[in-house]
Amino acid sequence: MEAPAVLNNYALNLEGMLDSAVAWGNQAANTIQGYAQFAVNEHQENLAYNEILTNPDVLSDYTLKFFGPEGPYPVYENERQLETPGYRTQPVAYEQGQFPAPPSAVAAQQPENFWGSFKDMMDRDPQNAWRVINQAQPQVLANKLFVME
Repeated sequence: MEAPAVLNNYALNLEGMLDSAVAWGNQAANTIQGYAQFAVNEHQENLAYNEILTNPDVLSDYTLKFFGPEGPYPVYENERQLETPGYRTQPVAYEQGQFPAPPSAVAAQQPENFWGSFKDMMDRDPQNAWRVINQAQPQVLANKLFVME
């Protein structure tokens, strides 16, 4: 291969590498600028939240606007305000769902009977033995701990 061809090939490779480096640099600069803008916006938002939460006058104004007639959750104080434009007057429909019956209470167990049933459960089904412990009265467990000490 001749020297001019080698130099031309080298120049083309160098130019391609330089173009890709410039493209990468531009992409990195855009990413950094986007992050900087995001950080500035977040900082301004945090300052606004801090102002709302630390200044009682600003918090009061914000709350009055939020619950006022133009806010997302207007509140009325009398019947005349209900007719004022801006207050929602549609009735709210509450749906009553079907709920299962509450579980029945488990009869209290005597300490010796409790520990016998716990031992049986540990022998038969150890992974569900915690259910027996959950049904125990606190005094039964306290007595067991006192005896163990």
